[in-house]
Amino acid sequence: MKTRQPGFILPAILLTFLASAATPPDQVPAVFKGLIPQGFKLISPAFTRNSSGDAEAKITMIGVSFIASRRFKASHTDFDGEFHFDLNVMEYPEMMVRMQGKYYLMQLEKDIESVRQSYDDRKPDAITGYDQPKETKYQWGWGITQRVHHKYMGAGSAPDDISYQAEYLGVLAGQTTIKKFKLLVSGAKSADEADQWARACAEKIEKTAPADIQ
Repeated sequence: MKTRQPGFILPAILLTFLASAATPPDQVPAVFKGLIPQGFKLISPAFTRNSSGDAEAKITMIGVSFIASRRFKASHTDFDGEFHFDLNVMEYPEMMVRMQGKYYLMQLEKDIESVRQSYDDRKPDAITGYDQPKETKYQWGWGITQRVHHKYMGAGSAPDDISYQAEYLGVLAGQTTIKKFKLLVSGAKSADEADQWARACAEKIEKTAPADIQ
C-alpha cells in the first residue's frame, strides 16, 4: 500500500481556509454584492470589521462602502453616473443600544437638515437646471430626489437631457445593533431607478445581521 504524501492534502486545507477567510478590505462582503446594479463598474470598495471586549461587553464595528459607476449617455450629454453605498454597523450590549440609539436618531435629523440645505443651495446656470427637490419619509429614514436638466449647448435647439440625483439617510436601531447608512445617486435615468435601489439597499441592510457581514 502506498502512503499518501502530505502534498495531496494541502490543497484541501488551503481551500477550507480560503472559504472561511474574511472579505479583504478592498472588496465588498458577499452579502451586499447583489446591491451593485447590473452593468455598473465597481469603484473604491472598502470593508472594515473590528471587535473588542469580552462576551458580555463585546463591541463590533463594521464599515462597508462602494461606488457603482455607469456612463450616462443621452442625446448630447455624456458623464459618469454613480450610486454610492455607505454603511456603518455597531453591535453593542443591549444597554448601550438603549442609551445611544436615541442620539443616532437625533443626529439623523441634523443630517437631514444639512442635506436639505445643500439641495436648496443649488442654483441653475447656463449649463444645468434643477427642479424643486422632492422629499420622502421612509420607515428606515428619509430621502430627497431632484430632476436635473442638462441644457443643450449646440447650434439650433434640442430638448434638455434629463437625469436624477438623490440622497437617502437611514438609521435602524435593533436590540443590540445600530445601523447607520447613507446612499447617494447621481445620473439616474429616473426617480424610480434611484428609489428602487435605495429601497433594496435599506431592505438588505435591515435583514442582514452583523454576523453575516464577514
